Amino acid sequence: MRYLTLAPAALLLGLVTSVSAEESTQWHYTMGIHDFIVEQESSHTFGFNGNIMIEHTTASDIYLSAKLDMFIDIDTDDLDPDHIPVWFKSDYVASGEFYHIDPRFFFGWQVDLQGKRNTVSSIEKQAKLFPGLTANYQGQESQAQLKAGAGYYYLEIDDDVPRTRGYDRGDFGNGTFAYTLMGSFGFDITPKLKMNFAAQNWNDGDKWLENQYRFSMSYDTDYWEKGSQWLLYVEHTEYNLDHYAKQSVHSPNYLPILPWDNDTLVRFSLVVPW
Repeated sequence: MRYLTLAPAALLLGLVTSVSAEESTQWHYTMGIHDFIVEQESSHTFGFNGNIMIEHTTASDIYLSAKLDMFIDIDTDDLDPDHIPVWFKSDYVASGEFYHIDPRFFFGWQVDLQGKRNTVSSIEKQAKLFPGLTANYQGQESQAQLKAGAGYYYLEIDDDVPRTRGYDRGDFGNGTFAYTLMGSFGFDITPKLKMNFAAQNWNDGDKWLENQYRFSMSYDTDYWEKGSQWLLYVEHTEYNLDHYAKQSVHSPNYLPILPWDNDTLVRFSLVVPW
């Protein structure tokens, strides 16, 4: 699983390094603060974060991007008493267009590889690899996208909390073939202020695996450097823990693998071109 997450980073880094002098390649970095919330436990974990993002468009108009995030938590509660307060996210994308209805409407394809490691909410490892098809609208002041795909979903729960609830090491991972459906809508409030909303579901054909809701608001500013942005980002994720059940979920003795099943990341950052 580690290689599934790291191999695309090496490939994209090699590609972008070889063409970094071209105008079609853009580098960004962010610096910011965050709050990682587990509402069911009244838990707030504050901290600092940063990332590096690389975007490149090939000569054949294929868009490639790689984003690597690192979070340093100020961990003061007891969600996981052995939590190491550094965690990571990664996001790799390849996309292209194949049919235009008019300049605003087009159909395309997209491949996403997303990863997450060592969060305070006991998500130890996560990898989602999903190729799919997209329907897109690009207006002057609004944008929308629908995406449907099928691929591989993997989620592993950290061992500390589950062991107190009767789970063994072999019970912590869930990997399966799955489907995903995503819808997003964005609009420009002013030429500098932009908002975006997105909702996405992953399911294995019989049961849902994960629901995620995302909100972002960005403001173009030259505060730090020309082309930089202030960014507010909120990501709420719900997990279906029934897939880890060792007995019927309707049993009076059933304990889920974790005493919570959702978390929320609130992040405020300065995005700077590099």
